[in-house]
Amino acid sequence: MSGRTAIILVTFNGWEMTRNCLNDLAAQLGDSAHFVVAVADNASTDKTVENIRKDFPAVHLYASPTNVGFGAANNLAIEGLLRDGESFDSVCLLNNDTRLKPETLPQLRLAWEQAQKMAEDEGGKYALVAPTVKNPNGSKQPNYFAGLGPEGIGSLKFFTNAFRNENGAAKILQGVPQATSQASLAEVHWTSAVCWMFGKDLFDAICKNNAEGKFFDEKIFMYYEDADAALRARRLGTRFFIAGNIPLTHLGGGSAQNNTRRALQHDRAQQYVFKKHFGFRGFLLSKSFRFCRSLVRIVASLPRCIGSKNGETRAYIKHHFTLMKTALW
Repeated sequence: MSGRTAIILVTFNGWEMTRNCLNDLAAQLGDSAHFVVAVADNASTDKTVENIRKDFPAVHLYASPTNVGFGAANNLAIEGLLRDGESFDSVCLLNNDTRLKPETLPQLRLAWEQAQKMAEDEGGKYALVAPTVKNPNGSKQPNYFAGLGPEGIGSLKFFTNAFRNENGAAKILQGVPQATSQASLAEVHWTSAVCWMFGKDLFDAICKNNAEGKFFDEKIFMYYEDADAALRARRLGTRFFIAGNIPLTHLGGGSAQNNTRRALQHDRAQQYVFKKHFGFRGFLLSKSFRFCRSLVRIVASLPRCIGSKNGETRAYIKHHFTLMKTALW
């Protein structure tokens, strides 16, 4: 590797997961010539900050006094490294609930260099590479998508997902990775930010091309912040790739306190991003999709609820009734 990569983690009351991830990054923590590791903490109350300072002194720690959300915390850490005079030519955003091998990120860095050269040779400007994500049991966890609303799969196809079951809808949204001239790299429309490797020049371009001067939109607390950044990146000529030969295990989230709260955060973020990028058409598409989706789920569940003491079904109906009401506001 000829350059240096900034590895960014965000944590909120996730000390055990963060500790495990930082232990997995021991080789990178010891290689300051090629890597610099930063953690942004969102006002944890589980002694994450104190423990990182004690157990991982090589980590650059940026502690927020409040929980500012995933995107803003990533911004905080990257901007903090730049203020501290740390130099790097690439950035790796890494969820703290991931497990990886010592060679994972060096290999991902090399895959990004390969993808960047391929993109430039084929007339593009930027490349972003993600690893192949696995569940804890070793099964595949798709981290790529065919598009977002009107972009990629189209408005009609997106809306009709409201009438499909969750598995069927997920298949439509994921799409199929396309082979490239590099056997280990497949191209996709965009990927989730479980792990992103991209150039510092892309970071600078995205920050420059929005009024706030930020990589992630800090109006989004959680969910869709990566979709928003991906839409902006694609409009700057970025191509997204999956490295098929580089696996990483994602343990799963749990950022929100309960399912309904998490779903409400997700739905509100979707509406904001759709309106931001697609105007009033996107705003209506998000609202109509969410209303129909929850209505279909409620109607399908009613036969199991009537005359039954099935509390789980009743809770599911209540959950979607709350989401349906919110879609009308």
